[in-house]
Amino acid sequence: MSGDVEPSMGDVLYAYDGAAAIALQGEFDMTGAERFRSCVNEALETHPRSLTVDAYGLTFIDSSGLKALLHARAAATDAGVAFRVSEPSPWLRRIAEITGLEDLLTDE
Repeated sequence: MSGDVEPSMGDVLYAYDGAAAIALQGEFDMTGAERFRSCVNEALETHPRSLTVDAYGLTFIDSSGLKALLHARAAATDAGVAFRVSEPSPWLRRIAEITGLEDLLTDE
């Protein structure tokens, strides 16, 4: 798909309170999944208290993008970091519903 999510270092935001956030926009499929995982790993290396993925700007997400989000949640949990998806787009809500992964969208 064209317009794949390609998070850059500018997409990893560090707030004053030790929180990290990654904003996703556009299409999120296998092309952007590896870069997203790299951003997650880099964010977790800073030992934040929480990691938020802002998904409001997603216009499409496939199973690769969903798997990357699940991996991000697992990595955050393993690191003892609170994880949440902020403002999930309709696309993300729908794929989570279809796959039975609505809990991915539940704030911790």
